[in-house]
Amino acid sequence: MRAEVVDLSGVDDRCGLARRVVAKRADEVMRLSQALAGRDKGELHDFRIACKRLRYALERFSVIEPSFAQMAEHFAGLQDALGQARDRDVLLTILPPAMGDTQRRLQREREVCVIAADVMWEALRETAQRLVSHQF
Repeated sequence: MRAEVVDLSGVDDRCGLARRVVAKRADEVMRLSQALAGRDKGELHDFRIACKRLRYALERFSVIEPSFAQMAEHFAGLQDALGQARDRDVLLTILPPAMGDTQRRLQREREVCVIAADVMWEALRETAQRLVSHQF
């Protein structure tokens, strides 16, 4: 998934730059969050990448807005849970068919990771909405 271009027209200071970039990355996260309901591995991967981009933006601009540092930590936790699910998805694609027990274990572990990510997202959804609307 490619990052969406951030329109920087009219931005004339670093605070405006931070607001615009963070809002765009949060908007991507909001739109891709539906992947948690569908459980599709490709969509979950895109959601994870969007969370990663938001996290990096928050970290980068935490010198301008200190509250971003803690938000970045929370999104890092969400990104990690999604990464654990992704690891299982990759393993499941290369696992030999004769390893049925391992396949079932990996599928259960993947679901636990996705559930954990879903719980984290519910706690972060409002934060993402505030970031989209520049309320931070």
